[in-house]
Amino acid sequence: MQNALILAGGKSSRMGTDKTLLEFCGAPSITHFLFERLSKHFDNVKVASKQEKFNPKLPLLIDEFSEFAPIYVIANLDKYYNDPVFIIAADTPFVEIDTIKKLSKQKSQITLASDGEFIHYLCGFYSPSVANIARQMIKSKDLRLANLAKICECESIEFGNLKQFFNINTKADYEEANI
Repeated sequence: MQNALILAGGKSSRMGTDKTLLEFCGAPSITHFLFERLSKHFDNVKVASKQEKFNPKLPLLIDEFSEFAPIYVIANLDKYYNDPVFIIAADTPFVEIDTIKKLSKQKSQITLASDGEFIHYLCGFYSPSVANIARQMIKSKDLRLANLAKICECESIEFGNLKQFFNINTKADYEEANI
């Protein structure tokens, strides 16, 4: 697999501190943990962040927008990539590699993981061809990835293991996940 992009530029408002920097499962941060996992399977892994904040440093794609919405990163995919990019939130560190591999085999503009109840918009492959559509949505002040998926050629694949989509948003989530 070629490209992966870890989104680590959010507010972390429910956590009260930048969750992407929290030590995790023996790694310097949750972002480092996910970076190491993905680097074993992708040729090119980068972290989208608003500034350099990781120690040790990670390869960054600087998110220059002041807004905290993933669609801004997606709106710039065509500036950095020619092929589909696996996009995942840093706070979702347990997605199984087999899940990612199954998602990578699809040829839609957007291919997303689903757990049967929710579509995970920050766990899937995005073609750089959706960037222009994302820019148009931003101009019209529509920042919802669900709406981007409706406009584009999108498919979702359902996976049974719900635990792999566990999202670390609060201190209790962090304590539960950081075993």
